[in-house]
Amino acid sequence: MSSAILDNNWDLDVSNEALHVAVQKVHICALRNEFNEGEDDQPPTNHWVICLQTSPKSSIMLDIAPGYGEDGLRGKILVTLLDRSFTDETLRHFTYTPERPIEVKDILSIIQAKSRQAYTFSPEWEGCRYWISVVIDDLESEGILTDASKDALGKLSMYWICPDGQEPREMRKGNFSSSVNMIE
Repeated sequence: MSSAILDNNWDLDVSNEALHVAVQKVHICALRNEFNEGEDDQPPTNHWVICLQTSPKSSIMLDIAPGYGEDGLRGKILVTLLDRSFTDETLRHFTYTPERPIEVKDILSIIQAKSRQAYTFSPEWEGCRYWISVVIDDLESEGILTDASKDALGKLSMYWICPDGQEPREMRKGNFSSSVNMIE
């Protein structure tokens, strides 16, 4: 896989070699909301990312982030190499082990093939939790993860309070669309 087959909903900040590395663990990570604040009269929530651990000291982070398109609600997947198992902004992480050998590029290919990179956030600028729940479900449907989807959904349905605790939080959903704008 190279950036030539990914559309304009990706922002790769990794080498081609990093995409050809085996994934040892899949972490979904709730990031710290240090002051437990919401925005625009909304209750607090965590931003979430997926970290594909490739060694005890490295991972590839997949961060679906809004801020693109005319209204800023179109997401892009930011793909970043980390020198740790998951981002140091993590408050809580939940780990799933692949059932078979798989490389980072294979997971990106599944996301692209199912048009999961073509994502628009909710009007409240929320949707990373829903996006992750769908990607984890896709990985389970492909036989890469087992019994991860229901477990992940339970974790993603919570607000993880900083520094400790949790409470149920409505999961707002964005929308997926077909994407044909390929990077040249």
